[in-house]
Amino acid sequence: MAAPRNGKPVIIAGGGIGGLAAALALARKGFRSVVLEQAPQFGEIGAGIQIAPNAWHALDALGVGALVKKEAVFIEQLLMFDGVSGEKVIAIPLDERFAKRFGNPYAVTHRADIHGSLLDGCKALPQLIELRTSTKVAGFSSPGDEVTVKTANGETLEGAALVGADGGRSVIRESIVGDPLPPITGHMCYRAVLNIEDVPQDLRFAAATLWAAHNTHIVHYPLRGWKLFNLVCTVIGKHTSGGHNEAATQDEAVSFFTHYCDKVLKLMRIPKEYRRWMLTHREPVPNWSRGRVTLLGDAAHFMLQYMAQGAAMAMEDAVALGAACDAENGDFEKAFVRYQRMRLVRASRVQISANSLIGQIFHVPDGLEREVRNDIFRGRTPERFYDALEWVFSAPDYVRSFSKA
Repeated sequence: MAAPRNGKPVIIAGGGIGGLAAALALARKGFRSVVLEQAPQFGEIGAGIQIAPNAWHALDALGVGALVKKEAVFIEQLLMFDGVSGEKVIAIPLDERFAKRFGNPYAVTHRADIHGSLLDGCKALPQLIELRTSTKVAGFSSPGDEVTVKTANGETLEGAALVGADGGRSVIRESIVGDPLPPITGHMCYRAVLNIEDVPQDLRFAAATLWAAHNTHIVHYPLRGWKLFNLVCTVIGKHTSGGHNEAATQDEAVSFFTHYCDKVLKLMRIPKEYRRWMLTHREPVPNWSRGRVTLLGDAAHFMLQYMAQGAAMAMEDAVALGAACDAENGDFEKAFVRYQRMRLVRASRVQISANSLIGQIFHVPDGLEREVRNDIFRGRTPERFYDALEWVFSAPDYVRSFSKA
């Protein structure tokens, strides 16, 4: 293999999906990096994740698509039911027409399977990617043609550039953007992972399924070759908890969903315990970069989960970053300007769209508004759904062409 194109490495703060994807994308274009993960080991918390066609294109560009496919479940439909009446409102087939239209299928898997595949990809390139744990970025400066990073344990690291992939509470973003995290949104999720044998047969859909009702919605789908079943129940209200991955009782979770039909309530009563997550997000901003420092993934565009595109956007960011650094031949300051121009509008559109889904589709009040919502989608053809999803499910050209360039 040829020598790295950069002398000092690109420092990547954060070893989640976005950070590892960035390291892989840079490596595939010949750039050396060091990934700094604050935890004692690389890992991913959370459970299920949906992989739309644009995410598959990014995974393939990064060279790990085949690894992720080993445990993924390729579902047959995207479904939405009226949570009160039980009526099927939306059914989007994910058959050959869908795969041909968008160049890839739709699947669901465990977040750890994507993260693990990216980690394996990074470990296979030790000459280009250094992985460091227990290393938290505390601050940085960018004098001249390099970046100096200070870690929480007092170490000083020098790099050619810095990528902040350090999540929704990014230290790097705080220096570049300076916007505070929004107050607690009141969006709260109750998550559980069930054994598939415990799920009623009439709810074992080969689909990513959503049940929608006033101020609430429920999502479920199979995981890991139909061995497990992911359940996420979301409610908006005046909640005081700001917690992350806290234990919650079944009674607490079910109490917010008593207006639902019996079929889905029966499912909610299966887990003995849930994990409670308070959701936060940020508003879009017009700039992610300063000189040789830029943001990626949640650090750049921390979004609510309702478009199921957060990880996909981080991986698309990573591919764009690699392409931009390649195009600018390692001039990272110019590359980060190019990268931001490639990504800002698309990622911000997804960020904004995730918010609008709640009021316009998922959480409409019971009564006339719910009936109007159902009527809007009743009888809609697959092609009309595909047309509406074209902008997000079709991967950008720079993702599709990444491996060919």
